[in-house]
Order: sequence, then C-alpha cells, then structure tokens
Amino acid sequence: MHAHQYTVGELLIVLRKQFFGDLDLMLILAIIGSRALPARQARAMTYEEFLTDNNKNRTQHPINIQSVAECSGIARETVRRKVNKLIELGFVERDTSGMLKITAQATNELVPSTEASLQYLVALGASSDAATKKSNESL
Repeated sequence: MHAHQYTVGELLIVLRKQFFGDLDLMLILAIIGSRALPARQARAMTYEEFLTDNNKNRTQHPINIQSVAECSGIARETVRRKVNKLIELGFVERDTSGMLKITAQATNELVPSTEASLQYLVALGASSDAATKKSNESL
C-alpha cells in the first residue's frame, strides 16, 4: 500500500512540474485530449504508434468550454482562462465555433508526463498482480 501511495505522489510531482504547478490545467488538457483518442482507438495502438502518428490515425471529437467545465467540475470562467493558457502554450486549438482540439505539439512536448503516467500504471498493475497472487495463495 505504501509503495502505491509513493508512486501516486511521484506521478503527481511530475505532472505538477510539467503543468507549471497547475494540476487543473493538466485535468482540462486530459479532458480535451480524451476526445482526440476514443478508447476504442487507444486499445488498437501501441505507445510508439501513439507518439509517431501525429494525429493522422485519430478522429478528433472536439469539445467546448462548457462541456469541459461540466465534466471537470471546474467553474466555466476558470476553464476559459486555462484553455487560453493551453492555446498560448500551443497544446490546444480552438476553431471558429469555439470547439477545442488537442495539438500534435501537446503530444510531443508532454512525453515526460505520458511516460510517468504509464510507469504509474505499470506499478499499479504489478501491485494488483502481487495482491491477487497473495490472496490466491492464502486460499
């Protein structure tokens, strides 16, 4: 249990640094990004394919600020300000109708965050496997 908590802490530290100390910024980008790669597409891609396809194989489903606010529980005005920051960073684009899409630049520049997240998931999976094995041994 303690190793798992430490791993969560390590992940949050990496994410916080990558997002200038603003985890809400990370959450908003994650929500917008989740629309770029629906789960059914993600299952069919390797990590290497995800990093190298530059959105060629992805169907983006844009989302607006109101929907991001509703999904995240963050106030709409706060989401608007943070989306503007993400646009300034080159991580998000807004079309003429106000719909938001993640950019290839975000994918490329956020590799450290993606890798830290994957390391966390691997550690979580290993912890789960160990707990299952221990539970089965006690039966």
